[in-house]
Amino acid sequence: MLYRFAWVLMWITFKIYFRRIDVIGLEKIDPQKPSILVANHPASFLDAMVLAVFLKRNVHFYVRGDIFKHPIVYKIFTWLHMIPIFSRDHGMENVGKNFATFERGKQLLQKGHLLLIFPEGFSRLSKKIEPMKKGAARVALQTAFEDVGGDDLSIQSIAINYSFHGIKSDLYISVGDSLQLNPYKNVYHELPAKAVSQLTSDLLPFFERNIIHVKDGNRTLLVEQVLRLAYNDCLDNPSVFFEKARAICNKIDEKSDLLYHDYSVVINRYQNLLTSYQINDRAFSKNPVLLGPTLLNLIATIEIFVIGKLFWFLPGRITKWIADKTVTRIDFYTSVTAGVLAFVCLIWWISALVLSNVFHSSILTLSIFCMPVIAYFTLKWEYDYKDLAATLRARKLKNENPDLFFELFSLRNQILN
Repeated sequence: MLYRFAWVLMWITFKIYFRRIDVIGLEKIDPQKPSILVANHPASFLDAMVLAVFLKRNVHFYVRGDIFKHPIVYKIFTWLHMIPIFSRDHGMENVGKNFATFERGKQLLQKGHLLLIFPEGFSRLSKKIEPMKKGAARVALQTAFEDVGGDDLSIQSIAINYSFHGIKSDLYISVGDSLQLNPYKNVYHELPAKAVSQLTSDLLPFFERNIIHVKDGNRTLLVEQVLRLAYNDCLDNPSVFFEKARAICNKIDEKSDLLYHDYSVVINRYQNLLTSYQINDRAFSKNPVLLGPTLLNLIATIEIFVIGKLFWFLPGRITKWIADKTVTRIDFYTSVTAGVLAFVCLIWWISALVLSNVFHSSILTLSIFCMPVIAYFTLKWEYDYKDLAATLRARKLKNENPDLFFELFSLRNQILN
């Protein structure tokens, strides 16, 4: 019951929090069969939440065990499908508790559920793939070859990409290939430890094929800048973004330090010009704003924007204040902001509904009841307005300074080609 409530709450929150959400390849996950999901881990507990919400199946997932200390917290997190897992950093006396953790994972898979594991361990900003932990391989092989019900078990890759860490970012989820476990069966029966090591080793190239990553983690921020440009080109067909992103990462990986420096100069020049002239990249992308329809829509919905802006202004400011005061790691910022936003806005919305009953106004109550939907359209109005304004500025620049306008086009082509 709590899981379903949290699912609804976070679905609404994410629809408001992210500018755009694309989930590609969902049909690759069999709706009936169990599977171990392995995903990259760029944004702390938010990664598990977005997968639980948008994969359209109940997802159980491992969470660092040190946050389960209080019995009430343990109960709540268990209801939310979280399973504690301990590393040596949590104390050697706790590592033994992982036996129960792995047993719980096996039981869930035997019942046909999805079990999410982040095989790299802790979350990180870097797009460099870290060494695989053995947990995913151990749970998979124990379930498949020691207990009844594991014959259909496979490992399914998931790629998560945020355009940046913060509200109004874009979320991209790509379901990739699956890895069958039958080739490890004989080895596991002869020597389980060897099979676990072999599967763990094989997970690395499997992960590399299905995740957006770079070899040098120090190039992560520049890669993300370029990916944002590529994403704008894929708005009409997001299914092609993954391959484009992989190609961009490979191209940047191949650059020598000198070529990488020159490439970063081009990117900085492009970004600085956009900022100077208050233009965004979409104005130069393959999916520019349609001026007429966008303008008419903005005019028609401006009242909704004003109402939503006024109603949600205070909880929005409170959320930002809490996140700015409490978060020190940027990869936690998106997670904390989304969680706080859900909680603060829920309290604000319920309080407003209760207060509206004092006035016995059915119209007021109905209006407040619709406020979550209005919040979605309020942010969409802002996105459309900014895109429209940037496109108009780009057109003005083309008329007043055509050389600079075409320089921007040229710079963008150099970055992406």
